[in-house]
Amino acid sequence: MTSQAELRWSLALIRECNDAAILFTRGLESVHSMRHDYTDSVVAMSLLALGAEKMLKLTIGLHERDQGRDWPAKKDLRDNIGHQVRKGDCFARPLLDTHPGAAPGLLRDMKMHVEADPTLPALLDALDRFGDAGRFHHLDFLAGATRHDESPQGLWEQVTTAIAIGNPALLAEISTVENYDHGRLRLNAAVIGVLVQWWELYLAAWRTGAIGNEAKRYARELTLTGIASAAASRGLR
Repeated sequence: MTSQAELRWSLALIRECNDAAILFTRGLESVHSMRHDYTDSVVAMSLLALGAEKMLKLTIGLHERDQGRDWPAKKDLRDNIGHQVRKGDCFARPLLDTHPGAAPGLLRDMKMHVEADPTLPALLDALDRFGDAGRFHHLDFLAGATRHDESPQGLWEQVTTAIAIGNPALLAEISTVENYDHGRLRLNAAVIGVLVQWWELYLAAWRTGAIGNEAKRYARELTLTGIASAAASRGLR
């Protein structure tokens, strides 16, 4: 029989998984509707950074339980990762090799695609900067704490600029008033595709038992919906 404590723990885990997935999904929806990086990216980065942070910490916690250890203490997660998405990814991604899982070939191919994507590190850097301290970048400046680092919005803009420069046809579209909206949708779709591919790698690891059977039981709670689901099914890159 399941005890009350076990039930409460399970419900808390489900709620955190749901929160992570919906935050990331809403962040991707914000990317989809984005027209101008510097003004619009703050909403997307807020949602994406928080959703990603939750998912990564859940992955780490479930891996620890799979290894027979307690869930990491709040202080340990705060001191070792905090709100740093890129750091959390560097810590969590190697854990996806804990077990072969039910589909090792699938996971191997997904890892290769994610690791080969030149855009992902820069996107995660932007989310890392935003989540860790950058959400107060300009407020810190107003408070007299001079900052010399790039703002998270600036990092995001660098990513989208690099994507556009790497695609001459896309660059031509967003350089004209009459074609800008269509080109912007294509640019946004490219960003969404990179982020969905990264999330889907973690989700596949949960689903196939690569980080343990407990994660496998809760994997469906991490499923993305709407635009994100469509991007995953189409394999947007």
